[in-house]
Amino acid sequence: MIMNVTDANKYLYHYTPAAKAIECILKNRTLRLSPYTGTNDPKERKGWLFDFGTNEGRDLGYNQDEYSSWLSGEFKSKTLMTCLTRDSGPLSGNHLFDIFKRGFCKPRMWAQYADNHKGVCLVFDRERLQQQIDVQVAPRFHVISGPVEYVDRAIARDPFEDQQYTINVDVLETEGKEAYLLRHLHTHYQRLFFEKMTDWKDESEWRWVTFAESAEPIDVKFGSALVGLVFGDDTSLEHREQILALNYKKGVHHQGLRWKNCSPWYDWE
Repeated sequence: MIMNVTDANKYLYHYTPAAKAIECILKNRTLRLSPYTGTNDPKERKGWLFDFGTNEGRDLGYNQDEYSSWLSGEFKSKTLMTCLTRDSGPLSGNHLFDIFKRGFCKPRMWAQYADNHKGVCLVFDRERLQQQIDVQVAPRFHVISGPVEYVDRAIARDPFEDQQYTINVDVLETEGKEAYLLRHLHTHYQRLFFEKMTDWKDESEWRWVTFAESAEPIDVKFGSALVGLVFGDDTSLEHREQILALNYKKGVHHQGLRWKNCSPWYDWE
């Protein structure tokens, strides 16, 4: 079911250690929205520094550290996120040629996120997972989803075009802190939360970002959205058996990857 695919937007992939899959994800049948600051990207993990701007000649003598701490803290301390990877289109439907484009066949991600090929890669139907998030999370909190864009931006910014790290004092003084926070978020969410340096581009990331009331994680029951699971080249037999038992009669297609010389291939032996 997860092979011979022609729609590169149909599935999303989540790499994880086998123990985490067994003890949390598959046992509870949930996918977690975790704190935004828990990622391994300094842009997302560290506080942002904002400057000030005005179109009306207002006083810019605000305390930069104080207001940066406020705005960055509000954006980051209550933001939750789950990150998955995508297929790289176009796909022909022929797995012999498409395997290198598939979201579950990324050696560096197996090494970095799936316990050096000893973990697993979960395969989700994107529309079904979106439906679950819409039902379980969206009625309570604002949720935005989409692909990450990969752009390298120099430290010197265009003051007219690059205002995501500038506090507009005109709006702040007119509308107040709470209203300003929402306005800045709605204006600049793409650059703030859906953009990373090009070094990350091979992750082909898709993410759901949730602006909640605290940093408490949210576990989303994924139901039938989990349609496949791929074992790594070194996933142990014990972990394979535990996973197969947890997914028994759950409609999940299981597949393995094996490296033969320089090439990845499906474990059909």
